[in-house]
Amino acid sequence: MMEELKVAEEKGLKDVHVFQICECDAVAAYSLEEAINWYKEITGLSESELYEHEDIEIISLDYKVRNSEEDDERISVREILDTYWNGKPFIVCSTGN
Repeated sequence: MMEELKVAEEKGLKDVHVFQICECDAVAAYSLEEAINWYKEITGLSESELYEHEDIEIISLDYKVRNSEEDDERISVREILDTYWNGKPFIVCSTGN
């Protein structure tokens, strides 16, 4: 009976990764495929405009980014996920050109 419960367990925050999918943006998602598909959908970019799959890095949750353009305070990727993750992909950090 316990085995069935484990299989039915939903993915949670512990299963989320942050993928640097192009020069500008890092996307939080459960998988690289999910991150890429979501990003292409919202940006209209094609696969060829993103990094090659083997060049995409997973960003450490301890990595710190600026809180905002106007603010020099740094916040960890983990803090961003804890605050904003709602089960759907989103852009965690952007260098903005």
